[in-house]
Amino acid sequence: MNPNSLIEQMAETKKRTVLITGSSTGFGRRATTLFLEQGWRVIATLRNSEDRIQIFQEELQKYGEQIQICSLDVTSSEEIQKISVFIQNKFKNQLDCLINNAGYAQVGALEDLSEEQIRKQMEVNFFGTVLTTQALVPALIKTKGKIIFISSVLGITGMPLVSLYCASKYAVEGFAESLYHELKPFKVPVSIVEPGRFLTEFGSNILWGMRSFSQTSPYKESTENYKKFKESLSHAPHIPNAIQMAKTLVDLAEMKKMPLRVRCGKDVQATFWLKRLLPEWMITRIFSIAFQKKYYTLNEDK
Repeated sequence: MNPNSLIEQMAETKKRTVLITGSSTGFGRRATTLFLEQGWRVIATLRNSEDRIQIFQEELQKYGEQIQICSLDVTSSEEIQKISVFIQNKFKNQLDCLINNAGYAQVGALEDLSEEQIRKQMEVNFFGTVLTTQALVPALIKTKGKIIFISSVLGITGMPLVSLYCASKYAVEGFAESLYHELKPFKVPVSIVEPGRFLTEFGSNILWGMRSFSQTSPYKESTENYKKFKESLSHAPHIPNAIQMAKTLVDLAEMKKMPLRVRCGKDVQATFWLKRLLPEWMITRIFSIAFQKKYYTLNEDK
């Protein structure tokens, strides 16, 4: 055998593999590129990959087999199973890191949401995350690989009009913390990343309640105010770029010992410390005043 070929095969075998869910936009998209730049082999998953593979055209041309594009709808048990089999067959069940990033925000007052919208929010953000993790744990135990969950500032505090999104992220927090202890004997580290507000496509991909803008909704004005507030943030100069979050994910994946939680962004840090240091009645009062101003007083001059 050619010595150079043997060296190349050994280098390929040692290459670390990361699977990223929801890699088409936002944190997942930025992290895909950054992991490739750092020499990782990336399994970039997204829904309907055959129709959207052009998203990764530049990476495919530059990195070739180092990036694998796979379809994964985390609400589909069949597609989750296919990913598990793919890792077994393609990489001999070697997976060094799983990043649970897939998710979206369902926005709207509870009364304005349909049952289907309520269930889908939990199916994607929570059950999809749980079942994907469950399917890939055997591969991660084999390599003592890492699991990283993307939570949110809304996984540590509630806000009006995003109750279902908050519920899904609170659920992820509890699940991930439990898994941290459950997998510790197998030396599989678990970390929860709680990002604040970043410049991504996430805000433009939110879904609104079925009745959110209906004239019959008692929450119509507050919903419209919230929408204006969200739109104004897309042009705010102080909001950090998502590449900072992607760097955090790469840094975590390359750490020898990951912390259980990482808070990424000044707003999530401020929220955490306010809730930690102030009595509950005081923080509740502060947040209530802030929400009242944000959701109800923008149009008070009408």
